[in-house]
Amino acid sequence: MIQYPPQIKNLIESFAKLPGIGRKTAERFVFYLIKQEKEELYQFANHLAKLHEANFTCPQCFNFSPRQGLCDICGDEKRDKTTLCVVEEFHDLSNIENTKLYNGLYHVLGGKIDPPSGMTADRLKIRELIKRIQTEQITEIILALNPDIQGEGTILYLRKELLPLNVRLTLLARGLPMGGNIEYADEVTLSNALKGRQALN
Repeated sequence: MIQYPPQIKNLIESFAKLPGIGRKTAERFVFYLIKQEKEELYQFANHLAKLHEANFTCPQCFNFSPRQGLCDICGDEKRDKTTLCVVEEFHDLSNIENTKLYNGLYHVLGGKIDPPSGMTADRLKIRELIKRIQTEQITEIILALNPDIQGEGTILYLRKELLPLNVRLTLLARGLPMGGNIEYADEVTLSNALKGRQALN
């Protein structure tokens, strides 16, 4: 294996940590950046450095917010305040929003239960979800989690925790294939899954 200088080697290793990026792709990224003008590299590095400086999170749904305080969705008085769609990550929320079929609120868990990778229930925003159900006028919870093993396990856990709260629980219809991912589902599939959601209680 070729021994790169530390500056190149370290950057390759950093890129390779990104989801879905292997070492070969990481190398291509680095070699592409090496060929760029110095000003472009400085701008790229500056964008990375500022990523967390204005990384506001909505205190209610845990979606990204362009400002401190409620995000645009939670702050929109026209949204249906009685329906809450629970998703794993920010990009799942974005994809469901793009269907233009759902007009309720959201709750971002921040992942799914996966003990082998260290993601346990206490690390997700489940306590905050329960508190919202207890304090807000929510009548329906839509569990919009990915239909894989970890997503199904998280749904079972949430069902056990939420059933005593006397709220209607629904699940996206299985237009989504087992092992599929909401992030990559097309809008028609997501729309059908929303329309055909099934009751869990």
